[in-house]
Amino acid sequence: MLSHEGLLHLWRHIYKMTTPVTPLSSDCGRLCDAVCCKDWAPGVGVYLFPGEQLLIGDQPWLKRKWHDSRHYVFPPSWDRGGWFVTCNEDCPRHLRPFACRTFPLTADLDEEGNLSMVLDHNGASICPLVQSDTPELLTARFRATMKRAWEILLCLEPVRDDVLLASSRRRSEET
Repeated sequence: MLSHEGLLHLWRHIYKMTTPVTPLSSDCGRLCDAVCCKDWAPGVGVYLFPGEQLLIGDQPWLKRKWHDSRHYVFPPSWDRGGWFVTCNEDCPRHLRPFACRTFPLTADLDEEGNLSMVLDHNGASICPLVQSDTPELLTARFRATMKRAWEILLCLEPVRDDVLLASSRRRSEET
């Protein structure tokens, strides 16, 4: 387990490497009026990954709410729950949560533990890139950067457990 300082350093590294990349060579928000970067429906937000809250903490542009694992489904390694955040206004791009940075891609681990990047079909209702079901539309730089970021984050047991849980759900939904 990483120390508080180790987690903070790790998240700073992840944010630094992912800040300059975007899914398309132009602003993908032009396809959908940047709906994923807006408060497009009440209660819509993202979970911070364990340790990520150390980096972005309390910001005036977001609301944080603790979701207890007694009422929400989390992997056991998530230490009793996780932080759910919703935006109050436009977030500073360099501080947007990792779940926003990697969208519309997400990590998938197969039964052998091999990592691949897949389109996050949870965003199909809002994202034309997910609706296209063609990850090749995303820039190679974006795909490679996000894969590298996920490779690093998978070294954290709670992140790996979360990806395994989500991957298992995707496979069961496909059958």
